[in-house]
Amino acid sequence: MKLRIDPWDPEYGSSIELEPELGPPRGLALNVEVDGQWAPVAAPTRVELPCCAFIDGVRRIDARLFAEDDEEGEAPALAGSWAVGTALSTRPPRIAEIRVGREIEIGGQSLRFDARSVAGTTPLDPIQGLQNAMREAEANLAEQTLAAGQADLVVSDGPLTYFATGPAVGMIKRQSRSYLDPARAQVLAQLNAGERTPIFKLGEQRLERYSWYLRLAEQRVIDGTMAGIVRLEVAARDGLDAALRLAELTCAALPRFAPRPGRDPRAPQNLFPISALENMLRHRLGDAALVRRALEVQIYQEVLRAG
Repeated sequence: MKLRIDPWDPEYGSSIELEPELGPPRGLALNVEVDGQWAPVAAPTRVELPCCAFIDGVRRIDARLFAEDDEEGEAPALAGSWAVGTALSTRPPRIAEIRVGREIEIGGQSLRFDARSVAGTTPLDPIQGLQNAMREAEANLAEQTLAAGQADLVVSDGPLTYFATGPAVGMIKRQSRSYLDPARAQVLAQLNAGERTPIFKLGEQRLERYSWYLRLAEQRVIDGTMAGIVRLEVAARDGLDAALRLAELTCAALPRFAPRPGRDPRAPQNLFPISALENMLRHRLGDAALVRRALEVQIYQEVLRAG
């Protein structure tokens, strides 16, 4: 038996958390680009780094609540905040825009929490509603970033759940599902930094996508096979040629933003621009204790008014 390291800080879980019961998705096509034995695909040499826009979001549960109704009974609820933003790889790099979602009155500040109904009555349903709200805001921000011509490539941190048009890719840092058969999976161990697997297709889904794996940084001798590997995906509706161009672009651009182990808790998958953006977004969410206290005061005052 050989033991190898996962460079991620254990506080963030593992970079690989496979769910075996999921199995391969329906419509998986592995012979889209290469029909036969796979080998690493190197990126073409690029002299100039394209301008990349990195889209990311964070969310926070400020308080868990119960929605009570005399006729309907009780349902789980929560008060949550989210923030999304864009980090641009300009020179110097900058954070272009940040949007925060929440609402309530705190002193002279307006922090209103918008009401949103979600289907289902389990404690996880409100959390999924908060996640969906954040993802929708990320999608809108990514679309506007491309429409404004701010970047040659938009990289959304996470899968393309909503956004699917133009030169945009979703980057999945943590691997939770195995897409390759054993023979093709062997190529993952052969990837050098900046090299990718051939493209495969995720079909028969609400959003058909082309996907590939990319190694962001060279492995240390103590690292596991998947250390430093991310999965990229693009919308399939623009065709295979468009996906190939974006795959080449990601191979040339993304490894340049990869931190070394020790520089970031989730290195090298948590790219420098995304890490900086996440820190700024969490700062913009405000003090969690202050927000929770404001919620408690607001609910207490409503209880008093109700008698």
